[in-house]
Amino acid sequence: MKDTNAPPLVEISALCKWYGEFSALYDINLTVARGEKVVICGPSGSGKSTLIRCINQLEEHQQGTLRVDGKDVRPGMKGIEAIRREVGMVFQSFNLFPHMTVLDNLVLGPVRNRGMSRAKARELAMGYLEKVRIAEQADKYPPQLSGGQQQRVAIARALCMQPKIMLFDEPTSALDPEMIAGVLDVMETLARDGMTMIVVTHEMGFARRVADRVVFMDEGEIVEVAPPEEFFTAPRTDRAAQFLSQLLAH
Repeated sequence: MKDTNAPPLVEISALCKWYGEFSALYDINLTVARGEKVVICGPSGSGKSTLIRCINQLEEHQQGTLRVDGKDVRPGMKGIEAIRREVGMVFQSFNLFPHMTVLDNLVLGPVRNRGMSRAKARELAMGYLEKVRIAEQADKYPPQLSGGQQQRVAIARALCMQPKIMLFDEPTSALDPEMIAGVLDVMETLARDGMTMIVVTHEMGFARRVADRVVFMDEGEIVEVAPPEEFFTAPRTDRAAQFLSQLLAH
């Protein structure tokens, strides 16, 4: 349930980013309330992933303001690690350490970055592995798991840092079709539990079921923001309507 009384968890104002002469993001304005679920969609190359990577400064913006949990986020800032600890991120690729067990992959972050005891971190990790319904794989190594199982481990690993917001960058795009449903199901559970989420995805069924708002981007700009029912049944812009017609035709 989103909390509209508290200050927004993410505030983005007039944000711009260039790669040389290429404008990757232009005049981005977006706020995300605590507990809100925002789905970002749009064609490839529209700036979706770049935008969410700016939130934890995996990509640095050049202009505009960005605040996370009330703290200014600036390029090259000291203390960015403190902000990243509050921002969980799940990528297309799983980025798990192949030489470490599933459990050890999860324990590493809380011990190293939160100063948690190993025993407490193991207890926490097993709880999140239960949550993503993969606890029985705790002692296996990532290469022994399917892609869908590895992505669920990656979600559990991010949750072990107990972040205030979760960012998902096309989390199902590298998965076989039969693996996608399990990952989306885990994400829907997180949404129901009240996690603040920003999700870049082409899974429009998920967007329709879970999102509080859908953000449509094209050519580095936000073209349209609307509740899912409105976006899918009566998009306000021709560009969004064209995108949806192409997507639903496949």
